[in-house]
Amino acid sequence: MARDFGVSGFVVGRINWAYMLPYGLVALVYGPLTRKFDNKHIAIASLLMFSLFSFLSGCVLNYHALFVFRFLVGIFAAAITPLSLIYIADHAHALGRGRAVGLFFSATFIADLLGLFLSGMVSWRVMFFIPAALGFMTAYLTMRHFPKTLVGKSTTSSRYLQALAQPQIFRVFVYIFMISLLYHGVRQWLGVYFSQELMMKQFFVSAILTIASLAGIFGEAFGGFLSDRQGRISTLKTGVFLMTLSVFMLIFVRSLAVLPFLMLLWGFGWTVNHAGLSTHLMDLNKEFIKEISSLNSSVRFVAGGLGVVMGGFIMQKSFIFGFLVASSILFLMYFYTDRILLAKNVVAPNAEEICQS
Repeated sequence: MARDFGVSGFVVGRINWAYMLPYGLVALVYGPLTRKFDNKHIAIASLLMFSLFSFLSGCVLNYHALFVFRFLVGIFAAAITPLSLIYIADHAHALGRGRAVGLFFSATFIADLLGLFLSGMVSWRVMFFIPAALGFMTAYLTMRHFPKTLVGKSTTSSRYLQALAQPQIFRVFVYIFMISLLYHGVRQWLGVYFSQELMMKQFFVSAILTIASLAGIFGEAFGGFLSDRQGRISTLKTGVFLMTLSVFMLIFVRSLAVLPFLMLLWGFGWTVNHAGLSTHLMDLNKEFIKEISSLNSSVRFVAGGLGVVMGGFIMQKSFIFGFLVASSILFLMYFYTDRILLAKNVVAPNAEEICQS
């Protein structure tokens, strides 16, 4: 893309936050919107608009038009995760909630994996046409087969301030903001690092990043399982520890033989943490589940967009310094996870609770 538009990789990288920031902001709308409209209808409308603007993204003649269309894609892509998490919170039993969350996000990482794999083989324009076609197909299948659920009430009023006024909920979203900021601040610039600093060809860049996504598929499922068996907080700490180790080792490792292993640790650690944290959210006050589900996407993507901007500023000056800063803050988050969340470890219900259920 940088070559076709005659700009640098760092300039093209801005389309990442052009997608992520509106995604994060507009996600706040969709949870309360389910109080008035059926989530099936919201999903169909958002999929159709997502597909339209994805198709137009592949047709652009200049970078500025691409920036605008990616901004619009982010607005409509923001619906799916809140709707899915609301559905899981309403229908999944506490004993299996972690597995349900893990499998849902594993599916998203399978899609990410396929996208990264294809990015090394086909034109970047085709990479926008593919989700456009799949989006139209999914909208049709949703219209035909997905049941109407979560029929809303007569109001779209939200209670974000009331939800965040609860200390436990507020602490969780502070944690989500920090971990997302750091993850995307590193992740979105790894391709530039491998290409510019390590002089890798595009095929190898795509291949090594594909390993991180492949690890993520298993990390989400394992993280969901682990959070049901060992508790949410210990799962979060396991994920952060692996992230810290992998980023710190990037400072010293430049070997093509070792980098795939570090990317495996990076992807696995992020998704184990992600699954545990998302499951922890589903355990919070059900009165605010719509707000919590939307805030989850919103905070993650706003923080991720800011992380891309901040990471680009730091990495453009020094990748090594950027890795050092990220690994240091991640280590502090590992050490202070319990204190940040200030909650006892949430474990799977015991036998007595199962009998009561």
